[in-house]
Amino acid sequence: MNTERCPNMNHSRSNAPVKYCPTCGEVVNKAVPQRGCTEEKHAARRKGQDRYCVDCGKTLR
Repeated sequence: MNTERCPNMNHSRSNAPVKYCPTCGEVVNKAVPQRGCTEEKHAARRKGQDRYCVDCGKTLR
């Protein structure tokens, strides 16, 4: 486990709008349901410089 704190602000939110952090991939809101993803969605997230998918947690790079 990474000992450095992730700079993404979803970790400090009490009700983050996404299941996984796009920066480190850790779960930030367990209440958000798991969503199915497509390669098209992953490609768009890569263009947005995300390292992890916020819906499924898959590594994008």
